[in-house]
Parts: sequence; C-alpha cells; structure tokens
Amino acid sequence: MNHKYLELKAELLVNGVNATPQALKEVGSKYKEQNHGLFGWDFENHQDLALPDDFALPDGTIVQFRKNSHSSYLVDLVDSKLILSDGKAPICTVAWLPRPSFYNKSTVSGNKMVKIGQIGGEDCLFFCYQNYCSHFSRNEQCLFCNLVETSTTYNQVLKKKETEDIGEVARAAFSEGTVKHILLTGGCFNHQKEIELVSGIVESIREHTGLNRVPGTILPSPAKTMDEIKRYHASGIGAIGFSMEIWDEKLYKAVCPGKSSDVSHDMFVDSIRNAVDVFGEGNVYGVLVMGLEPRETFLEGVKTLAGIGANIVPFVWSPNPGSKLAGHRAPTSKWYVDAILEAAEIVHDAKVPAGTQNHCYKCDGNSLLHDALRLKGIG
Repeated sequence: MNHKYLELKAELLVNGVNATPQALKEVGSKYKEQNHGLFGWDFENHQDLALPDDFALPDGTIVQFRKNSHSSYLVDLVDSKLILSDGKAPICTVAWLPRPSFYNKSTVSGNKMVKIGQIGGEDCLFFCYQNYCSHFSRNEQCLFCNLVETSTTYNQVLKKKETEDIGEVARAAFSEGTVKHILLTGGCFNHQKEIELVSGIVESIREHTGLNRVPGTILPSPAKTMDEIKRYHASGIGAIGFSMEIWDEKLYKAVCPGKSSDVSHDMFVDSIRNAVDVFGEGNVYGVLVMGLEPRETFLEGVKTLAGIGANIVPFVWSPNPGSKLAGHRAPTSKWYVDAILEAAEIVHDAKVPAGTQNHCYKCDGNSLLHDALRLKGIG
C-alpha cells in the first residue's frame, strides 16, 4: 500500500470522478457495472448510463466509482489503457473490475441472479435481504440516506429475495473463485423476524456452498439481548456488525432521528460489547458514517470500540442525491486522511485482530481504514 494512493482514494471519494464514453464502452459486459442493491453513492443519478461499481489503483487499492460530472478527475481510454487524470495531467492507470459470470445467470425460480446479489469491491458478495426502512414513512430517515430514492430511480434489484434464491446465487458466486466473503444487510424491521430470516439465509448459503461457517458479516438491526446475538452466531456466519452511523450522541439524534428513537447510543455499544463476547475479538464491526461529526468525537468512537475488541468500518460520506443532505459538501480529503491515519494508530495499538477472513480492503471501495492499516502492514 502506497501513502499517495490513500490520499488519491480520499480525493476521488470526496470529489467524485467522471469517465469518457470510450472508457465506459465495455462496462456492463466485460466489466462489472453498478447494480444498486441498497444505496446510491454517486453525486448524481444516471439511469441510462452503465457505470463501473468500483475500480483498482495500481497498488490494488479499491475505489468506489462516484459519478460527478463536475469533478476534475477523469478516466479516459488512452492507447488501450485506462488513464486517470486530474484535468491537467495523467495521474496513474486504473482498472475496471471483471464482470462475474453469474450476473448473466438465473435461479431455478427464474429470477436473474444479479437482481439478488452483487459483488462489492473485488471479492465481497452483497445481499440486501429487504430493501425497506420504516423510518422513511414517518419522514424520520437518516439525513444521509437515499434508500428510497435509489430504489425508485433505478429499480434494478428485487425488493425482497427468496432464501433459496440467495443460496443459489452464493453457490454460483463462490464457484467462480473470486468471492471470499459475504455481506448481508436489510432495512429496519421486527427483531425476531429478522433473526429468523437471517438464520434461514445463512443456512441456505451453507447448504448450497458446503461451507461450515460462512466467511462474511451480517449487519442486522441492533440486537437487544445476548440471546439474540447467540442466535445470529449459531446461524453459522463469521462476523456481525451494527450500523451506529454517528458516535456523538447529540449528533446521532439529529442526523438519525428515527433510528435514535428506537436504539440509543448506549444500546449500540452494549450490542457490540456483547457480540465481541460471542463472536470473538476482530469479528465484530461498528459501522460509522465518517465526515458528519467532528474528528474528535469520531476518534473517540474508534478508541472505545477498538478498546472492547471490535473493528470499525467508517464509510466516507458523500452528499447522495435523494438524501436530505443532497447538495451539501463533505470535509476535505485531507481531513479524511488525517483522521483515518490517527484511527489506524488507535486500532493498531489496541491490537484488534484484523478479521480479514470476514472483511478486507478488497471489499471496501468506500472506506479508508483498511487502506490506512495496510500502511502499517495489517490486512
């Protein structure tokens, strides 16, 4: 991992990127395209344009493609090579990621596999088992979230996936040899129903793939009891995470009005602490949206979570269309780099196991912590 590529990734996530028609020519056929399984991360919608989901920098760093037609960063096809420039001069070559074969296949029930599961990054198979969040109906959704807008704009995935279909897609994806982990998540709904649904999905994946314990992570609604966490572990999934979003308690209530009324800050921390006791250190994740709170409180959260043996996935926020914060600006890329380097020091000093069997830098085109830890020889 090269420090300059960490800085470049932060720049591209904060400012977005554009691409010429020539560069995009084989996206959706030879190269993996965006299929909006949950959120839209671009700065603008693009219903009639196939865009890459993500791409690789020369050192293997994975960057999420966030379209911004006003960005100075541009990918063009020059002498059969994809070249990233800053509007003034070439920076480096980049590579779109191969399109998996299962994207062209269907399940036994006749559903297109790409509408059920998608590859995130280079090696993570993503399933959103239910594209629904009850907070939108009360206008209490998280201010950064565009789940409903994405769903209605693109309508690319099945809103509800059958357990058997998910198992079939997992078998097809793992058989191709590139998938190393899965990521399972869904909207907010009844705890007991979610536990039953997730357990059934993991069981289906195990049956279809022959895996005893599935490498990967589930991101369910916060578990309120130790028994619930034990039931998730018994399903056979390798890791669990909880989407805290914002560490600062007052900002959490302001940015996530619906979620904070259901689940307090302390309940999240208790869930993560209990999950570490069950899943083991390094196999639990606290998910934060980085850039919506002061660096000081963000790092306070990293220190607390790492101190109880959890890893952190801090997504780099961008002002997505359809969210209540559309049109706002994220902090500078330097702010992100400085904060994430300090976060990496905290995680390193806490000696939290990397947990790369369940989640790695190749999974995350929209986060910087794995990349910062690679600078320290971790992961």
